[in-house]
Amino acid sequence: MPVINVKFFGPARDLAGVAEVSLDLRDGETVGGVADLLAERYPSLGAALGLRLAVNRSYVALDHVLSQGDEVAVIPPVSGGAPSQRVRLTREAIDAAGLAEEMRTERAGAVATFVGTVRRESTDGKTLDALEYHAYDHMAIEQMEMIHERALAKFEIEDAAIVHRLGLLKLGEASVAVVVVAAHRAAAFDACRWIIDAVKADVPIWKKDVWADGSASWVEPT
Repeated sequence: MPVINVKFFGPARDLAGVAEVSLDLRDGETVGGVADLLAERYPSLGAALGLRLAVNRSYVALDHVLSQGDEVAVIPPVSGGAPSQRVRLTREAIDAAGLAEEMRTERAGAVATFVGTVRRESTDGKTLDALEYHAYDHMAIEQMEMIHERALAKFEIEDAAIVHRLGLLKLGEASVAVVVVAAHRAAAFDACRWIIDAVKADVPIWKKDVWADGSASWVEPT
């Protein structure tokens, strides 16, 4: 009987009430079966929409059969050290201008930069004071690397960089930066937009609203 380790991230950790748990499985158990087991054990988690399971830091199909020692991550819908200089997570301020400057090349006639920042907003009579970003670090880097590689193959660009910040960010601070260099502006614009959309959709990074009254709440995906 295989034993697996299940880890909960972002809002899923709050719903389950635990950070991780070990499960004894029957031989041939699938990811779909584990999803049912978790929904039964943690009803609040089972009622949540959009949860995905990753095995050993990769998204898999529900009929994927689990093996001894597998690590299963419970990934809520996402709102974003590294093996590549072009892809990284950081807890320091993002210098998008510096990143764009270091990527300049004589072959590139266009440099497109997207910077996402923490904006002021109010809801239900509460005013936002900060955002707190959390990630499944290892998987986030791997997913960002895949997005980087796909962008290089999909668009006629010279290079691209993706940097996402974690931790507590105040109003006006940059949370994510994407820089694309290309020979022509159309490819640079298209690739830059595609990359940030892919990061928001697939990279396991979550944000929590921190309100001026001291309360906090996870940001629901849109």
